[in-house]
Amino acid sequence: MKAWIVRDKEAEDFGCTCVYAETRGKAHALALQTDCCEGAQWNDISVVRLPEMDKYYRGCTEIDWYNIADRVALVSECGWTCNPDYLDRDDCKGCPANLWCGSYRDWKEEENDDFSQYMNPPEDEK
Repeated sequence: MKAWIVRDKEAEDFGCTCVYAETRGKAHALALQTDCCEGAQWNDISVVRLPEMDKYYRGCTEIDWYNIADRVALVSECGWTCNPDYLDRDDCKGCPANLWCGSYRDWKEEENDDFSQYMNPPEDEK
């Protein structure tokens, strides 16, 4: 079974999901049944192969972001992150995929940079 990224090109936000189908046409048809493509017109749906996710197929037609194994796979293999408009940093701390999440790493680096100014004051303040 092949993995495909599907999304509504006309949607205001860039929501997408991963579906499993044997062909691009079947993935396109499955996309119409997903939350991110609900109500989309056939010609507005983008379908792109995602071969990195082929090995994670386990009988479901759509990957489940709320399933821990699925989330870790999407983040570690494909670089997916949470939608920044709905991101709560407290949730990031407990997310099982935060070890691979570029968004989380960037946030932690920014947090450490902000904190390091107090730990390492400039020479003229010593």
